Amino acid sequence: EASLNEKERYAQFVDQPAPEFDLTGVDGNTLALADLNGKTVVLNFLYTRCTEACPLHMNLIRQLQTGVEEEGLSEEVVFITIATDREDVAGTRRNMRAYGENFDLNPRNWQFLYRARMEPPELTPELAKAYGVQFRDTGEGVQVHGVVTHVIDPEGQMRARFHGLKFKPEHLETYLTAIAKGPNAAADDGFWGRLHGRIEELLQSE
Repeated sequence: EASLNEKERYAQFVDQPAPEFDLTGVDGNTLALADLNGKTVVLNFLYTRCTEACPLHMNLIRQLQTGVEEEGLSEEVVFITIATDREDVAGTRRNMRAYGENFDLNPRNWQFLYRARMEPPELTPELAKAYGVQFRDTGEGVQVHGVVTHVIDPEGQMRARFHGLKFKPEHLETYLTAIAKGPNAAADDGFWGRLHGRIEELLQSE
């Protein structure tokens, strides 16, 4: 973390319990944070009717998912996107499906979650607030919001927030590798050497 923190100015490293959630996917099945124990979670919030920052954010998520796949970590790392729309559930779920298709996100380790039909519209915006991200309606069918990519470790602890759209995906991929492999790294004498070498290579290339 110290090595990345020196160069990745958009990263904020923390150590606190991640706020719990229990939400519904596009397929109608529910998923709770507790169900993901043992997995490293990359979590982001998104307003599906946003036409500016949110599509760019999802493009970053797709890049990260590709990097995780190339590292062979698709079983260890899962991606969760949570919609903050206060509008109708049916329309939001249509938008959610379109995001998955248009960005070619792999459902093997990515899920898009939202509130159920009978749950209050404020449920997911309030959850985003608990994670430190505001989604505020302007009254014109637009939400003003921040852009943050959260990292939760296999024990459910929030470990990092990568702010905005300008962080280096390679830095986050390296961090995810360290989090996902950390508990098993002691059995591999060469793992940390390879990881540190990769971090140094990334930092020297900037």
